[in-house]
Parts: sequence; C-alpha cells; structure tokens
Amino acid sequence: MKRYIAHISYCAAAAALLGIGACNKMDEYKEFANGGEVVYPSTFDSLKVIAGNGRALITGTLKGDPRVAKYRVFWNSGRDSLEANFSRSGNVDTLKQVVSNLPEGPITFTLRTYDAKGNRSIPMIVTGNVYGQSFQSSVDQRGNRVVLSTGFNQDGSATIRWANVDAYVGVLAMQVHYVDAQKRTRDTIVPVQLVDQETTIPNMGIQQKISYNTLYLPEKAGIDTFKVTSKELGAFTEVKLLNSITPIANASNDGSRWATIRDWTVNDAAKNHNNQGGTSIGNDAKIYFEAGWGARSIENGKMYQVVTLPPGKYKFEGSVDWWHRSSRNDVYLMAVPGTGGLPNVDNLGAALSYGKLEGGWWWDTTFELTQQTTLSLGMLLWMSDQGEATRLNSLRLYIVN
Repeated sequence: MKRYIAHISYCAAAAALLGIGACNKMDEYKEFANGGEVVYPSTFDSLKVIAGNGRALITGTLKGDPRVAKYRVFWNSGRDSLEANFSRSGNVDTLKQVVSNLPEGPITFTLRTYDAKGNRSIPMIVTGNVYGQSFQSSVDQRGNRVVLSTGFNQDGSATIRWANVDAYVGVLAMQVHYVDAQKRTRDTIVPVQLVDQETTIPNMGIQQKISYNTLYLPEKAGIDTFKVTSKELGAFTEVKLLNSITPIANASNDGSRWATIRDWTVNDAAKNHNNQGGTSIGNDAKIYFEAGWGARSIENGKMYQVVTLPPGKYKFEGSVDWWHRSSRNDVYLMAVPGTGGLPNVDNLGAALSYGKLEGGWWWDTTFELTQQTTLSLGMLLWMSDQGEATRLNSLRLYIVN
C-alpha cells in the first residue's frame, strides 16, 4: 500500500469545499501534529496467518517506502505484542514473523509499521487459527493410516501398500522409520497420495521391523504437523521373486505346447523343446522341464534370477507338482554369489548353498548373509533323454526370522 500524507494547512479550504464545519476537528489534529505534515508509513500487503501448533506465522509484502524501520504485532486485544526491526533490501520485501506461545483457537493480529522518526502506519488487521491439544486429540482418534500389505523385493527394496484416505481427513504424509541393509537408522517422509498409493523404499534391511507415523496438517498450509504414536509393521517373511508361482507367464512359445519362462534367464541347454524351455502353454502353466519322450537331454540347464539381499537368513524352497526319474534327473536349487549365473553340475562347490531334489513334495536350501550381497538364484538341471520330468508349483525365497 502507499504512504498516506495529510496536509493540515489545507483545513480551511477543505472545509469550504465540503460546506461543513470541519475546521475545529482538523485544527485539533493539527495541534496534535504540531502544525506539521503527518506521515503514515507504508503498510504490508497480502497479509496472511499460517497456522501452527501453539504458534502462527504472519506473512506479507512491503513495497516502495524505504523509510519503514520496524513493525509491531499486537494480539490478545492489544495486551500482548512484539516488535522487530525491518530492513529494506529491494523494491518488494517479505514479512515472515512467527508468534509463539499462543492459545488454541481463532486469533486476530494487528500490525503497524514505523519509520525512524516514530511515525506509525494505520493499523492492519489479519485473522487466522492456532491449533494445539484439541487438534492433537482429534488426530489421535483418527490414528495411523492403514497399511494393506508389505513386501520385500528381489532388488533389496521394500514396498508398502496403503489404504485409501479421503482428503478431508487431513493426512499430509507418512514418516517411515527403518534400518537399511548397512544397519543404518533411517527416516523418510512419504507425501500422501489419496488413492492407490504404493511406496517403494530402497536398500531395506530385514533384521529390524519398520515403524511409521501418520502426519496430519489442520489446514492446507501450515508451519507444523501433528502426528500420532508410531505403529510397528510385521516382519518381512518372503522376498518376492518374479513370475515364480503358478500360473507361470511365458516370454515366447512354440505355438503348440512348450514355452520359455518370462523374467528368468534360461540358457540354451534348458531350451530342449523347439528352442523353448522352463514352462508350458496353458491357464495353469507351471515351471516345467522335461527330457526324453522325443526331446533331447538337458545337460547343465540353468534358470535363474539376480537378487540383492540384506544381511539375514533365507530359505529357497521349491513346491513339487510332479517329479519323474527314469535314469538321471538331477535338479538343484542354488544360490551363487554374483550376477554371472549358476555353475555346472561338476562345480557345485562354487555355490553359496544348494539342495538336490530327491523326491517328495518340497525341497529347499538355506543360507545366511552377513552383509548385503547380490546373488544368482535358481535351478540347475541334468536330465537324461530316457524320460525325465520336473514340474513345480512355485519357487519361493523365504526370510527366516
């Protein structure tokens, strides 16, 4: 706003033009001003009150007038106030003043600017809200945002799937507390997405549980958030491998029966059916290898995925649907350090861990890591052409607590 200047010496002329007896009052004002010019310093524009917890932030702008030297803020019907210097740095300067120790509820502030001579501006009034224990009690009743599920991924990240929330609830974000794969304590703020929100957190550890707080904001803009008591999520139980549970998806097929499994690296030795291998075509497709009955043998056939795992203990497990041995059907579950895949059957010692299928419905291999490690995880096969089959419902990597 502009400076206001009243010329007291024009009293008589103004009274004559207006046709009213204004001189007495203006003469009184003139006497107050000692017969001189009364100068009103510029006022702040665009004043706003931004809510906080027991406090508020007053913002505004000041244009033009270089003589403004300070300002005062009054509240509680003028019984409380603060004063602060105001340094001009350009044509437009910004006011940012926090007022603390305020009661919860609506509040009105009055502001005045002052120049170096003590002249003061006309009063500026702005209103807003302050929040405190009552609002905290309301968010305590709302509680933490619901978590629908959590999962640990093969790249060492974790995924949290959140329940939908309505905008009026006032959720601003979720603060997630966890320990990473290098055993460092972490905090991360996840801004809210109201619908279909999934959060992926990289480099997650599994030896400590995740906890989180939901953060609330009472208004669209605020200088403080309110949060509820943290909630602990259950421990991870499984690392999610890609395309490892029936029905199995394929990357290509022969148009008749056989297909190459998707999301796994499969070597040529395992593709013994029209250059396809690892699964078959159908609505209930499984992980499936077969040799003989018109197909060539599989010698050092390999199927694997690369996983990155934090320190912890793991069990790599296969669920058997059908296993048939006529002559030689050697099938191993295997975990091998690095990204280079699996060794040959004559070099099993290169594996960190392996387990051979000897029949039954389940088989597994367990291993423990003391530091974050990248592994090749999969199946190694040697199957004769005398009629051998291995068909699995799933391959799963469990976290052993």
